Amino acid sequence: MSAPRLRRRALPAALALAALAIVPAAHAQRDARPVVAIVADANGTELTDFMIPRATLAGSGVAQVVVVAAHAGRIALPPSSMTVEPDQTMAAFDATHPAGADYVIVPALVDHANPAVIAWLRRQAAHGATIVSICEGVWVVAEAGLLDGRSATSHWHALDALAKKYPRTQWVRDRRYVVDDHVITSTGVTASLPVSLFIVERIAGRQVADSVARRVGVTTWDPTHETAAFHLTKGMYARAILNHFAWWRQDLIGVPVADGVDEIALALTLDAIPRTMRAKAFTWSVDGAPVIGRQGLRLSVDRARGAIPNGAREIRLPSTPASALDSALVQLTRWYGSDAAELIAMGMEYQRR
Repeated sequence: MSAPRLRRRALPAALALAALAIVPAAHAQRDARPVVAIVADANGTELTDFMIPRATLAGSGVAQVVVVAAHAGRIALPPSSMTVEPDQTMAAFDATHPAGADYVIVPALVDHANPAVIAWLRRQAAHGATIVSICEGVWVVAEAGLLDGRSATSHWHALDALAKKYPRTQWVRDRRYVVDDHVITSTGVTASLPVSLFIVERIAGRQVADSVARRVGVTTWDPTHETAAFHLTKGMYARAILNHFAWWRQDLIGVPVADGVDEIALALTLDAIPRTMRAKAFTWSVDGAPVIGRQGLRLSVDRARGAIPNGAREIRLPSTPASALDSALVQLTRWYGSDAAELIAMGMEYQRR
């Protein structure tokens, strides 16, 4: 495994010292951390695929993290109803970072053939960026031609379709994430956390990654995985369809948020609830105003506390971010049974403890 290649224009020591004597202090203090660009698309950007890498890397402090989109405006984060705004458009990012990003993270996008996104990815790859796909974000990377002749992986349910459409790529099973030179791909939704910690380790070393992992509640982020453990039976399909169309059985589940809410815990919880096919999730704060997450993301809020519907259920976030999915599964199993929890685990490609 090669160390990350930081392309931040290093000067020989003697020249660097000479440069400091003539360059203004503000320039000399320019942030030398690697730049991580996270792609978002207004048409829809998968919640956990987007929020966990951003929160993990921003919270670690090891990189400059920038959310980029083709255009300014609100970004939908399905399956939640939350929205966020990008930090920069792609054009603005190109202007402020002419040498490109060190890493570009691509979550699953609703429009995986967006020509503006694909063209920008190709330019970033040409600059030398390491391209990282989360879950079915790999469709975008493959469509950009960046996986030709490489090994890659994705969500278990997509692998056969990907192999059919992109036969020049070797599609790998039984690996949580696959590294092939300057391209990293990962399996389903919950792989977003281990692959994010892997990137932290590549940038700053094992000791820093261990510290970040302890803080979020993770003990290992190795690529060990068993793809064959994930499959949908006819019974699962039938239950999912029945629950989806039985609108009269749909519950509302509120998740309270406030400034400082942990974005990892929030993403895992909001992603799990609608996958039961029995409930819809909403966020609420005291006044319904947007909140600023612990890792600095400005998050829209669905309701004020006074506007919570009668009969709505509630799930509160645990103090340990990475335990949020297990915590939600316990509560959702209590309400909707083990079938619902099984649908969540399959959809998020999560090996339950």
